[in-house]
Amino acid sequence: MSTVLGIDIGTSGVRVLAVCESGTVLASAQSPLKSYRSADGRTHEQDPQSWWAAVCTALKQVSGTLSEARCLGAISAVGVTSTSGSLVIADSAGAVLRNAILYDDGRAAELAGDLRTKETPEINASYSLAKAVWVRRYEPHLWERTRHLLHPADWIVGKLSGRYGVSDYCNSLKLGYDPHEACWSEATRKANFPPELLPEVLDPGEIAGSVCASASEESGLPTGLPVVLGATDGMADLVASGAQHAADTNTTLGTTMVWKVLSTVQPRLSGSIYCHRHPGGWLAPGAASNTGPGSVQWSGGEADRWAADLQANERFPTSLICYPLRGTGERFPFHSDCASGFHDGEPATYWDSYAAQLEALAYIERWGYERLSACGVETGGAVYSGGAAARSRTLARVRSSVLQRPVCQSEHPSAAFGAAILAAGGSIYGGDLRSAISRMTHLANVEDPCPELSRQYEDLYGEFRTACARRGYV
Repeated sequence: MSTVLGIDIGTSGVRVLAVCESGTVLASAQSPLKSYRSADGRTHEQDPQSWWAAVCTALKQVSGTLSEARCLGAISAVGVTSTSGSLVIADSAGAVLRNAILYDDGRAAELAGDLRTKETPEINASYSLAKAVWVRRYEPHLWERTRHLLHPADWIVGKLSGRYGVSDYCNSLKLGYDPHEACWSEATRKANFPPELLPEVLDPGEIAGSVCASASEESGLPTGLPVVLGATDGMADLVASGAQHAADTNTTLGTTMVWKVLSTVQPRLSGSIYCHRHPGGWLAPGAASNTGPGSVQWSGGEADRWAADLQANERFPTSLICYPLRGTGERFPFHSDCASGFHDGEPATYWDSYAAQLEALAYIERWGYERLSACGVETGGAVYSGGAAARSRTLARVRSSVLQRPVCQSEHPSAAFGAAILAAGGSIYGGDLRSAISRMTHLANVEDPCPELSRQYEDLYGEFRTACARRGYV
């Protein structure tokens, strides 16, 4: 069988999967990453060179596993995905000029308002467009040397293929690209960047180049292997979730929380809501929060996570209200540059606090879908789930009861798997991404709402919204 590789550049680590055309994972590897956040939470950066080192480490591990299984020669393509809105600036040779400014870095907040237009009212500090304007204003010595405005996936594609200055329309959306009109928006024109700094925009799943000799030597991949453009991590998670019908929804529970909906109708954009073009042909309105599973205060290691879930499961519902937010500022389901996390009530035990934070994630998820519905997006039916935290049956139980809808989890709910599907769509399925999704994704679990919990959470959700409103979070 043909095999594809999916690479995901996440906040806390790089993940690589080798997946066959039927959706079976043949090999996987992860390599951790560090990021650098200021004490006030306003700045958040990461060294792109650490991405490449982690990618090479993980690729060599996966290649070793495939080689032992004698299927290394069957690889058809490699696809790449990464966080949305993170900015990389590079010179003409693709060398980075500073640390990447990550998606939730808030320094560009005061500049984002000047970029908004009637067509793009949602621009905020999370946009790579605003981050690039910030670099131009406050780091002119670096701006003078900048020749490429890129996103993490774009830069890794460049490292693999030697071709810099190319992106996909999902990543480029937050640089101001309009995927529906296939051109740069008025907001990008207001930024007045030299046109040569902007990437050439292609479709997710389109071949950007092939593995070059230097990348082959460093990564262990064969020279000439097609390198396929992926998408943002949120879009890749949507692809991996198995959602494939209009009104299917997807919540990605990675470090942060991301909402996506498959739609046939263009929504009314407002606040931080944007609208991707799904590479399978749908529209995909959605939004992203600064909070998520990565903001949950947790003192144990990952090996203890399942034990913690069992403890929390016995404490639902709690009467505690909180909003877990690691840094300063929130972009969705409300927007505030100075928002901070809060806790109302004193937990009796550590496990009560942990349980309350899981409930808060479910409340925030519901709030997000209510915001999308208010913009004319149909969000009924099951909620498909992606990201590492989607594997938690305890969290799924709370989410389904708060959302009052079934919560579905695919066998491999990860952006790396989504990147692999995009690679397969372009290299194995002849560009038919819908067939790739249908044949490669398989549901592992469906959690239905508990009627009694749903009734109790209806009141508690109202208390949560009231607590947020008292702080001006509306």
